Amino acid sequence: MHYAQYKHQDPALVGEILKTFPFAAILVNGVKWPAVAQAPMTFRNGATAAGAVEFHLAIANPIAGDLVRGAPITIHVHGFGTSISPAWYTASFPTPSSDRSRTAPTYSYLSLVLNGHLEHMDDKALQAQIATLVHEFESVKGWRLDELAPELWGPWRSAIQGYRMEIESFDITAKIDHGDTVGDQVGISAGLRKRSVLDDRVIARFVDEYDGSPASLTALLREFRLHHSPP
Repeated sequence: MHYAQYKHQDPALVGEILKTFPFAAILVNGVKWPAVAQAPMTFRNGATAAGAVEFHLAIANPIAGDLVRGAPITIHVHGFGTSISPAWYTASFPTPSSDRSRTAPTYSYLSLVLNGHLEHMDDKALQAQIATLVHEFESVKGWRLDELAPELWGPWRSAIQGYRMEIESFDITAKIDHGDTVGDQVGISAGLRKRSVLDDRVIARFVDEYDGSPASLTALLREFRLHHSPP
């Protein structure tokens, strides 16, 4: 599925995707096989146009021993995704008897892969990262960081480690299926809205409006965040 037409090279999209889908998988080489953990990411300005990411994990996490300074790591951000049926290609196959022997189901999805080398954050940077997460995820009337009992703040921070990765390379895949021929996208959008499970309605909106350009992807991601941010 990783065809060139689904790729984006604009570094500004990295921040847009991370802000929309902040929860990601962290991968690092382990002793026996790749080690994996998950954490919410905080996007930061960095040394390159793609920026940097920060996150924290419990020191007790089994992966922590592999997350040494300078370690090469990969971060995978998986956005939305859903299956697409060729039965929805109503322009290509307008009747139940249409020959669908030269097509097959596919999958629409958004994916971001980041690569870089790990840095350890000091306590001041860790506190700033935690504060940013609370600000981004809590509503105006939600929980506040200053509600936390002062005697817990220090001990809890001592049990976690903050990390930063300058983004050295990235790979963006935005595979939004529009069917086999012009006109199929109408049936795909209708099929997704009718099925309406998991990410179907979100992807239907992308099928309707995404034209393959970075500007189109940016606008749709911002619209998605606007309608799914805490009140």
